[in-house]
Amino acid sequence: MTLGSLWQLLARGTKGWMAGGTLSVLIGVAAGLLAVYGFLADGKSELWLLLASLVFSLGGGYAVLFPGISVSRSRLQVFRGWRGHPPAGRFLWILSTATAIIGIVTCILAGRTSPSMPGLLVWLFMGPYLAFVGWASAVMGVAANVRAMERETAPDNAISG
Repeated sequence: MTLGSLWQLLARGTKGWMAGGTLSVLIGVAAGLLAVYGFLADGKSELWLLLASLVFSLGGGYAVLFPGISVSRSRLQVFRGWRGHPPAGRFLWILSTATAIIGIVTCILAGRTSPSMPGLLVWLFMGPYLAFVGWASAVMGVAANVRAMERETAPDNAISG
């Protein structure tokens, strides 16, 4: 099963929220990069860029996360069923974990140079982390739903020799 075929199984409203949330995260990261660049250039950042980064990045991240989590009809077990999940879902899950770790390390290291810097950087990592987790959950959840439907409709071969 490909990522494209899994995308076709999502409801139209879920697709809209997830696509819009992803776009919002990208806008938030761009605003955050502009705020960081302004801070590095003259030592102060624009409040409107920080607020835009916060709103777009977190809002978009949660707009992807909540529909992504709600896709699965049953409880999704990420680690227990790791080998059964599609490679795209596993890749997105690993990418979300890497984004979180890189974000934490970057904020800690940036805090050593300037106490204001972690506050500027946190939205650059938090929104993408939430979006990656949402996409991973959606892909894994849809695949789990497909596997559950296949088990329900499979002929019963309970008698074995």
